[in-house]
Amino acid sequence: MVPLLAMVCTLAAQDPVKPLAPPASQELPPGILWRVPLNAPPASSPLIAGDRIFASVLPGSVIAYRLADGTELWRAALNPEKPVVVDADRLLVASGEAVHAFSVADGTLAWRTPTGELTAPLLAKDGWVIASSATKLFAIRGSDGTVVWSRDIGPQRQRPAISGDLLFVPLASGHVVAHDLTTGEIRWDASLGGAPAEPLVVGDRLYVGATDKRFYALDATDGEIDWGPWKVGAEIRGTAASDGEHVFFAALDNVVRAVDRVTGNQRWQSAVPFRPFEGPRVVGGTVVVAGLNTDVLQLNVSTGTNAGKITFPELLAVAPAYGTHEGVIVVAGISGGLSEAWKLWLASPAATVR
Repeated sequence: MVPLLAMVCTLAAQDPVKPLAPPASQELPPGILWRVPLNAPPASSPLIAGDRIFASVLPGSVIAYRLADGTELWRAALNPEKPVVVDADRLLVASGEAVHAFSVADGTLAWRTPTGELTAPLLAKDGWVIASSATKLFAIRGSDGTVVWSRDIGPQRQRPAISGDLLFVPLASGHVVAHDLTTGEIRWDASLGGAPAEPLVVGDRLYVGATDKRFYALDATDGEIDWGPWKVGAEIRGTAASDGEHVFFAALDNVVRAVDRVTGNQRWQSAVPFRPFEGPRVVGGTVVVAGLNTDVLQLNVSTGTNAGKITFPELLAVAPAYGTHEGVIVVAGISGGLSEAWKLWLASPAATVR
């Protein structure tokens, strides 16, 4: 018997919602390109991929919007249990103890692969989909949903990372384990002083913060500590970012730090007036960081000094998404709460996006 959820997802995907008319002409604050109402709170942050924005709302919808003007293109009726991700022409959604792959273009369901309840966000990259449950790791072929390999492993809460032929998996037990991406065999196992966050891989190094309030740089080939660990004194927030020369990370002491990628020497630190939702990002040549605030702050990559801000009319409820449209930086944010209706906004430091 086909599970009810699978039937619902299939029906929703086979008969996607027809595109709606673009949002009506509206008076918008400076820097805001468009806004659309959401009929429910977000399940996670929005996602910008190509010319689409994807919003996941509770209790059970994933909605695709056109980036240029906010027109709704399609929606799928299922409950997204982790942040959605995109690789090539597939939108991957964890729901109902399975991974679902939808066509980015029209929302048709391409495949569904049972995995059991997933405990970490999905990773989709280079044709691979990596799914993590409490005890098992799955490597799935993105084109058709075939499980290439699976492996028993410890509890996972954070998204892994891929670089070349290696898969780096952060475990709640305080280990980072490197697997051969094609076979699942273990290459190395490194023990940290706390549970690692999502790792960042740049060149031959892996950078990761842990719950012991330290920031680590590991040799990606053997797992040995390359420099540090950096003792911060506050829990590190999310994954790090890099411009190739520096590595940037944020902590719950409301400070963004920049260190030399090779030596680990600190280059600058900058306080922000909020607790970051997640780690910083490098967007358009600046370091950007957001929190429960109306402003997304931009910092100079070399000095950490103020490089501007992107202001939303209402407080952001979740971390925003970053992207570009016709060469212009755009930021998608969701606002709302007990006293305000939920809205999806698109903003830009530039005046207009054609």
